[in-house]
Amino acid sequence: MKLKGKVSLVSACGRGIGKEIALTLAREGANLIINSFSKENTQTLEKELAELGVEVIAFAGDITKSKVILETVNAGIETFGKIDIVINNVGGGSASEITDKDNPLAEVEAVWDGTYAMSLKAPVLMCEAVMPHLIENKSGKIVNISSLAGRPGMPHVDLVPLSSSYHSSKAGLIRYTQLLADQMGRHNINVNAICPGIIYTDGWKEISEEMVKHHPKYKGEDPREWFLGVSGGRYAEGGVPQTPMRREQTTGDIAEAVLFLASDASANITGQTLNVDGGMAKD
Repeated sequence: MKLKGKVSLVSACGRGIGKEIALTLAREGANLIINSFSKENTQTLEKELAELGVEVIAFAGDITKSKVILETVNAGIETFGKIDIVINNVGGGSASEITDKDNPLAEVEAVWDGTYAMSLKAPVLMCEAVMPHLIENKSGKIVNISSLAGRPGMPHVDLVPLSSSYHSSKAGLIRYTQLLADQMGRHNINVNAICPGIIYTDGWKEISEEMVKHHPKYKGEDPREWFLGVSGGRYAEGGVPQTPMRREQTTGDIAEAVLFLASDASANITGQTLNVDGGMAKD
């Protein structure tokens, strides 16, 4: 087993990519500290991981909040005595509460604040929380899950203003990864990022259903077909992505890439961003 004896913290892993990452690391022997926004999803995953024979501690809560992050990290260290691997899977778009309804910028501000809190601030806070421990141990692996949306030249999905905030925050996470890697290399800590391709996760399914239900441009379309057209005509006939690999990405594709970056096989790789997208992006 590639990760036997290791302890991994995976944020926002109640479903989709995060869940598959947690299960993949567990299959390779890692003990897990897991977090999800949903109590039900957290409990379900905790049970599945325990059935794989690894030790697990689970937290349900808002991982964008510094208090929750500190509680999660401290409990993990108290339980296992260490943290070896951190997977920042938290990300997405959400609007914070609008308090000033008379402010014409209130909605835009809420969307940008909410999206940045989830897609950039939360990973940064998690890294800052765990960094002193990793430095003390002179070892560690950090993998930040970014997005092709953070890459130059990727299509702008018609989800304004959500799209702009999401693209920008994921680009910021890539740059933060590079800067943190420069600082942490001297401590034998690897910091890398992964940009997944477009994957029909539960989250994307929900977005697709909402778009074809409420957006006048897409109303009445099939949610799955809308999803396949998200990249602005990058899909061939029959719904197969126009990528060199000619297939959709899966959560397993991302999890295997995370496993590589979390293992000793990537000992001399840091500050890099790996596209796992079937060749869609050329940057």
